[in-house]
Amino acid sequence: MSMSSNTATTWSASSFPGYPHSTTLMSINPTKSAELQSIITNAVSHLMNPNIGKPDFVSYSRALRGAEASMTIVQAQNVLATATDSSILSQATEAIYDSTINLLELQWNEDSYGIWRLVWAPNIIYFIIFASTFLYTAGMIYKSRFHWYNVSWTLGLLCETIGFIGRLMSLNDMTNNNYFLVQLICLTIAPALLMGGIYFLFAQLVVIHGRQYSLLKPLWYSYLFIGCDILSLVIQAGGGAQASIASNNYQNAKPGTYTMIAGIAFQVLSMSVFSVFWYTFLTKIFFKHNFDTDLEIKGGDDLPVESHGYDQSYKKASIKNFLKLLFNTKNANQYKKNHLEQFYNPKFAKIRVRKLYNYYAFVISLAVLCIYIRCIYRVVELAEGFSGYLITHEVYLMVLDAFMIAIAALLFVPFHPQLVIGDASQIRLQDIKSRNDVHDGEDDNENIQITSQDNLNETDNIELGEKGNDELEDYEQEHTASDSSDVLQVEQNDVFHN
Repeated sequence: MSMSSNTATTWSASSFPGYPHSTTLMSINPTKSAELQSIITNAVSHLMNPNIGKPDFVSYSRALRGAEASMTIVQAQNVLATATDSSILSQATEAIYDSTINLLELQWNEDSYGIWRLVWAPNIIYFIIFASTFLYTAGMIYKSRFHWYNVSWTLGLLCETIGFIGRLMSLNDMTNNNYFLVQLICLTIAPALLMGGIYFLFAQLVVIHGRQYSLLKPLWYSYLFIGCDILSLVIQAGGGAQASIASNNYQNAKPGTYTMIAGIAFQVLSMSVFSVFWYTFLTKIFFKHNFDTDLEIKGGDDLPVESHGYDQSYKKASIKNFLKLLFNTKNANQYKKNHLEQFYNPKFAKIRVRKLYNYYAFVISLAVLCIYIRCIYRVVELAEGFSGYLITHEVYLMVLDAFMIAIAALLFVPFHPQLVIGDASQIRLQDIKSRNDVHDGEDDNENIQITSQDNLNETDNIELGEKGNDELEDYEQEHTASDSSDVLQVEQNDVFHN
């Protein structure tokens, strides 16, 4: 319950900037004496009942404690108003101080967050961000046909919005355990729903570039990792319900908390496996067609761009080149268009030339990283318990949880799949299942083998052009046997697939 200076049944610590470091002595309106006495009588009556339950016992005990402390302040105020002896005045002041501390400690015991007060500004800012992005994504349900992404992303942002509504309601009453549980449970399960949308986008990118770059079939990512997320949500929700029931009954909430930790830890493990698949896919679309793996290339971007329109230094698989291709720098984008593009699925070339598409891999990677950081933070936070350092310092939740999810939410405002991929070449779920994305119905491996051979022949022609006339005849003879063998291999593949 709470108490102000002129009421007997409520009080607030808003005027106490940092108990126990400093405090202000409370004053109680003397006209509330009769009401205080009634509270004391009622509480004692119920506490005398031998069949009283634990929740009622705790509630009436706290009511009795608060009313007695308030009554002591009223009586001491009367002494201060009439007494002249300095020792009596000193004793009355000390009684008011002790009762004030008693009331503050009582408020602290009822505080669900374990901190004196939440901060208005960041909670309001994040509420506005999540509510706005929720409305934006919900509106896209009617505008675009990326249904799975829209539904999962909308539900995730809805949970974030409801979570911060719970925090905003707690600003005025931090002793309300229901508000606390609403924000705890909603903010805990939201990222699992957001990741469901990202799994769908991964499947889309696999189809757009080509199945040969993926370790799994496109839809398997959705089936596998959405299944993991559903299991994670069930575990987290079960733990949240268990902790809520225990907390409301003033019982040990640790078993429910540990269950929630297990659910989030499983989600972190699932995201770790997903990240392996994701970065393997990116490495393949960047470097699968690298024909200079044994050549040490020096100079990087300082090398002149060749006559064919791209810097060959990007063919070297390295972290530096990976990051440049991921960030889509100017030279990296040139390399993608003039070299890598020829190897990708030609059916979706129109998507890959769209203005935002080449930044999509970076956007998805950053969103996954932010959600991953947030999940790790939540595991550590809950592992410390509800009185741990992280959960009792709001700044960590604002930076490592809310800020991370806000980045992911805001990224997909300009990079919503409707804006990046568009409607003209939309990839339907049935198309993926029916393998309609495979060019001309041919096998992916055959396509890439023939395309690679054509590229090798093109490379040979460039090298031939650089040789002198005296070496031309010897060079052609040297490659005749190799070319014949390659042609035979392609013909055998054609016979096999026919």
